Amino acid sequence: MKIVSTLHLAEQYKDMLSQEFPEYQIKHIDRLEDLDEKDLQKVEILFCFGHEMKEELVANMNSLRWVHSGQAGIDAMPKALLADKGVFVTNSRGVNSVTIAEYVICMLLNLEHNIYCFYDAYRKKTWDRETRLDEVSGKTMGILGLGKVGREIAKRASAFNIKVLGMDITEVESPFIDEQYLPSQLSDLLERCDYVVICLPLTKETYHIFDKEVLQRMKEGAVLINVGRGPIVDTEALIESLESKKLRAAILDVLEEEPLASDSKLWNVDNLMITPHIAGSRQASYLPRMVRILCDNLRKYPDFKKMDNPVNIEKGF
Repeated sequence: MKIVSTLHLAEQYKDMLSQEFPEYQIKHIDRLEDLDEKDLQKVEILFCFGHEMKEELVANMNSLRWVHSGQAGIDAMPKALLADKGVFVTNSRGVNSVTIAEYVICMLLNLEHNIYCFYDAYRKKTWDRETRLDEVSGKTMGILGLGKVGREIAKRASAFNIKVLGMDITEVESPFIDEQYLPSQLSDLLERCDYVVICLPLTKETYHIFDKEVLQRMKEGAVLINVGRGPIVDTEALIESLESKKLRAAILDVLEEEPLASDSKLWNVDNLMITPHIAGSRQASYLPRMVRILCDNLRKYPDFKKMDNPVNIEKGF
């Protein structure tokens, strides 16, 4: 058994893989637990989402050489174990970059044009002529993380006449980013931004980076949008910043706790909009894009140097 997939692909994609790669036998299963110890030891390539990779199972995968994640994040993978085994890891980053970018712009337009207020008034059969509007044009947006998602957001923000400030560990070439900052310059960036969009991966360095101190450095009345990872933002500190009106609003598609408990304080924060981690996972284009990345890399196997979307397993992205 050489290749195992727990991606739960539709039959059309299973058939496509069989036709394009007749030299490989791909076993599609629901869970890694469905394999016995002997079969686990034969797995050379694993296609998965990461959460199913329990450490005790991966420990038995002595032949494992390559893991491809059907999503961008690898938070749930046993990274230290994979690094010890020398397993090469790729992911599907970029598969949802357009969708997430559209989500960010959509939510900001809804916020500035008070669409939710007018919808509530419509449902109540109220003719609301009092609610005020604003526009995104002329505002300044800070994008933290200039990977594929961050660059797509910058492209759309620029089209709306938003000044874009970007932050990343290295300089990124993009005609849609007006100024670039390093992580050490985060405070300087935050002080200037009307909107701050988090597109960062979750690492030891980014965990709770948005704590009480950093949130206080943000511009008065700014808006925080998180489409990266929930634990990057300290929830209690964010609630305090919203309730004190230090921040005008926050838009969260990712949370520290998912799904959100019914007794969470977040349900009762007025200037907060939450969506259930759907910014980049419900679109029709996700699966075909993900399978295309997978196929492109499978054609290049075992030449890891030519593969797209390699992951630095020690850094976590």
